[in-house]
Amino acid sequence: MSAGLSALEQLLAYSEAMLGAAESRDWPALARHEADRRALAERLSDALSAELPADEQQRARALIESSLRCDALIQPRLATRMNELRVLLRAAPPGAE
Repeated sequence: MSAGLSALEQLLAYSEAMLGAAESRDWPALARHEADRRALAERLSDALSAELPADEQQRARALIESSLRCDALIQPRLATRMNELRVLLRAAPPGAE
């Protein structure tokens, strides 16, 4: 397996860990996994698809699509959390910062 495909598998593992953290409402863990995923994504080559052997390109697409599905499931949970925080901030007594 190429290094590029291994990196995409790790990217999916971070995405799945983020989803698990969102499902359990472990926001600090979600943030840690997201930071790790972002750092890994920034190290990926812009020409990754061209660098992958042809027999690995389909697997790479599947890994990326799975990561995107995780993101799609995370987003509504994050939106709910942001709304909860907005409510808390509105309910905070004046001067409480």
